[in-house]
Amino acid sequence: MRKVILALAFVALVAATQADVVATIKRIDATPFGRTLFDTVWLELQTGDPLDRLLGTLTDLEDRYVAEQKEDDAKNHDFQDSCTVDIAAFDKDLAESNRKKIELEARLEGQLYPQREILRGLVTAKTAEAKGYQKDIDELDAARAEEHEEFEEKVREHEEATSIITEARRLFADNIQHDEAVLIQKGKKDIVNAKFHITHETAVFIQKHFSSSAKRTSKFQHRKGYSKLFKALATIASKAEQLADAGAVGRIIQLADELLNKISDSLSLERFAEDKRVQAYNKARNFLVISLNVTNSALANAISELGGLNDVIAQVEASLDTTNQRIDNVTADRTDRYTQCEEAVKDYQDGRAARSADRDVVSETIGLVNKELRTLREQLAARVAAGESFDY
Repeated sequence: MRKVILALAFVALVAATQADVVATIKRIDATPFGRTLFDTVWLELQTGDPLDRLLGTLTDLEDRYVAEQKEDDAKNHDFQDSCTVDIAAFDKDLAESNRKKIELEARLEGQLYPQREILRGLVTAKTAEAKGYQKDIDELDAARAEEHEEFEEKVREHEEATSIITEARRLFADNIQHDEAVLIQKGKKDIVNAKFHITHETAVFIQKHFSSSAKRTSKFQHRKGYSKLFKALATIASKAEQLADAGAVGRIIQLADELLNKISDSLSLERFAEDKRVQAYNKARNFLVISLNVTNSALANAISELGGLNDVIAQVEASLDTTNQRIDNVTADRTDRYTQCEEAVKDYQDGRAARSADRDVVSETIGLVNKELRTLREQLAARVAAGESFDY
């Protein structure tokens, strides 16, 4: 009984092993490479050549796969080493470029831009200050021109009044009639009280002279009192003929001299006041001109400094643009190189996996030829008989 059980167990084991072999053959034959390899094995088996030749061919193929894999391993190792070196070089370049970028940005944001804003503010302030000084100078010049015009008008009024009174005095002096003997006997102080005679025609002429003068002087802007004075003198002149004997003509001449002296004194005061105004104007204007020149000098220096600073900023910004462009270019090159290296790794792994699979198929086929040749032959013969397909 024991022997029967052992026999049955052995038969079952053999059947199971046989089924595994057939499954292995079918699995290999299901792959393109395995099918091609089995076609080669079948042809070799049909030639009747020694089995060692077939095994030698399969062994050489297996060895070739091993050698090719070693060669690919070495090439991949060298290629990945070059990738490591290249990526490291790119990383170093990027680190240096980023460091330079940070330095340039820090210089722009922390130094140059703030300095430019300060200079711009200074230029704006100095420009406004210079305009202010120039405006003050223009206003001062305009005020001085008005003052001078007013002074010239006063001078003209004084001169015209002087001319009117001088002419009236001359008319009185040139047209009076008097007793020469009396003048010889009397002193100068007594001439005023001497008796003079003036013709009616002269009195009328002098009256008209004062009347027309009163009208002219009524248009004076500053010495409006002259018009009233000349009206009064016109009235006196109209009565000069009747008042001549009472010494009126002498008093009129004396009054004219007094008026001329007062006008002269008034004009002197006006000239003195004008001189003082000119001095004050010159002093104020010189101060403003000096201030304007100092401001313009500071403005010119600020503009020049701003121009130089703008040149420096332009250079630094150009360097920053170049650095950013280099970072972009190096980053793109690094990405391309990294992708190339990763694709090479994938290709290497895919190739290694495919070669390993093919080598395993060769190894399994060698095992089948060495240990399960009969079963292999039967399966291949059955495939051929079935029209290139296995009979399941």
